[in-house]
Amino acid sequence: MVINPYSGKYPCFEGIDASGKSGQFARWRAYAQAFHPEDFSQMLFTKEPDTDHESGIEIYDLLLKRHPTKSVADMHPFEMQSHYFRNRIWHYKNKVIPALEKGVDVVSDRSLASICFGVSSPAEFKPLIAIEEQAFLGAEVSFILPDAILIYDVSADVARERLLLQGKELDVFERDISFQMKVRENYLAFADQYPNCHVVDASGTPEEIFMRTKEILAPLLGLK
Repeated sequence: MVINPYSGKYPCFEGIDASGKSGQFARWRAYAQAFHPEDFSQMLFTKEPDTDHESGIEIYDLLLKRHPTKSVADMHPFEMQSHYFRNRIWHYKNKVIPALEKGVDVVSDRSLASICFGVSSPAEFKPLIAIEEQAFLGAEVSFILPDAILIYDVSADVARERLLLQGKELDVFERDISFQMKVRENYLAFADQYPNCHVVDASGTPEEIFMRTKEILAPLLGLK
């Protein structure tokens, strides 16, 4: 990974499913648009997996068990991550880096820290990231470290309750609470090992959590 060399900033929202990550992402977008319209015009809001590319569509087909030939249950975790790497390379090359080069801030719902879903323990971070770095190198795309990685932290039990209340179709990962517990541990370990991480207590009200979101992002993006 390399430090972002561009004038545009690259903050990312992360966390286990139902951590409140996407809600905070939406709140930040609405806040920036309402109170900082000039700065908002210089922001790109994006999401991974990116379904503007076929690899993103395939990932969701796998997660929702609608892929015609493949099953997540039959795949090695690193094989599943290879799909994310392919999608991220396309996302960086076609959206993230072109925007950063122009001085546009790229605010993303998930990015590279989501490998926390694809490892059985933090010991696998380094080998998996090394594989991802080689994939980026082969594609001649810079593997940029986000300027801020906001990790919304909540217990797996609370996340499960939120998922059930949402009444949404659960993917193969969201159905397994033990898996979500492991992913939460991975995220906390990732924050200890890699720079630019901010662990945000996501157990409070959305308004309380957003105060912390603003404390992190406003100075990074130069908002007063």
